[in-house]
Amino acid sequence: MDVDRRREPAPNIVWVNCDQLRWDAVGYAGNPVIRTPNIDRLAASGVRFDNAYCSSPVCSPARASWFTGLYPHAHRLYINYGPDRKGITGCFLPEDTVTVGDVLKSRGYACGTVGVWHLGGDESPQHGMTDYWCTFNYLPNASTDPFFSFLRDEGVSNPYAKGAEGVFRYGKEMPLGVLTDPRQQRTSWTIDRSIDFLDEAGAAPFFLMVGIKDPHPPMVPPQELVALYPLDELPFPNNFHDLLDGKPAYQSNIRCRIPPGSINEEDFRTVIRYYYALITHVDTEIGRLIEALERKGLLDSTIFVLNSDHGEMLGNHGFVEKCLMYEESVRVPCLISWPDRIPANQRVATPFAGVDMVPTLLDLVGAPMPAPIDGRSFARAIVESQVPEPRPIFAEIASDAAVYRGNRPPDHFAAHIMVLDGNWKYVRNRFDDDELYHLQDDPAEMINLAAVPGQAERVGDMKMLAADMVSGTGPGLYEWCQSL
Repeated sequence: MDVDRRREPAPNIVWVNCDQLRWDAVGYAGNPVIRTPNIDRLAASGVRFDNAYCSSPVCSPARASWFTGLYPHAHRLYINYGPDRKGITGCFLPEDTVTVGDVLKSRGYACGTVGVWHLGGDESPQHGMTDYWCTFNYLPNASTDPFFSFLRDEGVSNPYAKGAEGVFRYGKEMPLGVLTDPRQQRTSWTIDRSIDFLDEAGAAPFFLMVGIKDPHPPMVPPQELVALYPLDELPFPNNFHDLLDGKPAYQSNIRCRIPPGSINEEDFRTVIRYYYALITHVDTEIGRLIEALERKGLLDSTIFVLNSDHGEMLGNHGFVEKCLMYEESVRVPCLISWPDRIPANQRVATPFAGVDMVPTLLDLVGAPMPAPIDGRSFARAIVESQVPEPRPIFAEIASDAAVYRGNRPPDHFAAHIMVLDGNWKYVRNRFDDDELYHLQDDPAEMINLAAVPGQAERVGDMKMLAADMVSGTGPGLYEWCQSL
């Protein structure tokens, strides 16, 4: 956008990044059941990206892409970070990878992060976020975790601990429970600490990254919110019983597959019920953050971003969690509100990639772009209410074995790549059959067209798009994609 901001105050930025919030689980996306009035208010006050996609459908690589403007092959964080993976190449964001925090800190911003960081070395301030560091959940020692320490000091039980009392499971991956004390809820704690940051912010412009862990399991909402969602009013995935005919064989065996016949429809609606209730809780807490900005007279002059690192399958195709390239896993809610500059009630249909947020934000504040970068800026388009030109976007992910089972051969760190070009989605699977879907004709992604003879030329074109993309910033471990 090339705006010279030297003569006007730099805007503050508050970026709320949720975990595992799927694109259609917010009211503004047309969901008739979910209650998200505060998120809907933000969407109405600015621009919503109706076709936003994460750059990797798993937490750490996705967060790194949102935060750097780079795809995983370029930022080099390929699989989820955890204390047991500390120092292992590919499991943390390298120090020399430039983030939006690094850039804004160099421009005089006071930069802080609260909640989930999940990019490695979570106990130490880094990447410009050095003015306020209050992270939890991925620290090497639970006794030093500020949230867990808070629960202990308050004398209340920890519903997120392994084997926590009152938490039950439907299947091995979806623990559910309800709060017995409002102090137990991790999103409430995160918003409390975020408001502390606002109260302590000085005269410098600030950048606050709010990492909300919910609605990622364990799903522990307040009981009164569970009651808002009667089972018989909840939607049920029409492709829950997908037999995966014509799909890659690995999909039948990955961790997030619900074993056919292992759960009935009513029981799975209970999972959906808790997921929806927890989203409504997240919305309520985001409302408290909005109110704090309003009390300080900062809401209109603050760039407020809300997105999710990736989505949630929630029964579609017979899966839970993420790690797949289906829409429910890679497509996310995403919005930017800045009432002083961005016209309200905008809907952008042009696909918005996870790597596009950093260049867009930096362009909005007049900060230089780190180079090289994979994303592009939408700033001029959203300030001037223009329609951005579409271009292909991508997502990458490691194998299921690498993500969840500790299998760390480098080739397993780069196992799948998705190309989205118009209505066509192509998924190149390094160790299995490829996938090709036409999203307009087959929005449920039931019919894999990759092996149809008449689609051979299209598959070849999509492979070339992927090869060109990984060449832009290196191919890294995706060098295999350059072989057509």
